[in-house]
Amino acid sequence: MDYRCPFCETNLGRRRLSEAVVARMEIECSHCRKVIRLNIHPAEVVIVSLIFGMILVLAAFAYWLQSRGLTLSVFGTVMLGALAVPLLERVYLRSWPRYASSVQSPNP
Repeated sequence: MDYRCPFCETNLGRRRLSEAVVARMEIECSHCRKVIRLNIHPAEVVIVSLIFGMILVLAAFAYWLQSRGLTLSVFGTVMLGALAVPLLERVYLRSWPRYASSVQSPNP
């Protein structure tokens, strides 16, 4: 994934922990101070939604059936979800820009 600022081309992939933990759709570039927004790929949305749905369904069945095996499968699904998005970023979304300009261009 390309973590460069769309304005100043500074790599924001290694931000300070205090900046990286706050999950906001719009952030300020630490170098040029311009407002940029997260550019989320549709594949990320699909993966996260599928994992979350699987967790809900498996947890409901595990509770309803009182099954330890299903409870372990919920845990496995959580671990799969924790691995899926970083793996997607490294394999499929290598050149996808993580940040985009927050300024909307006017339509002609």
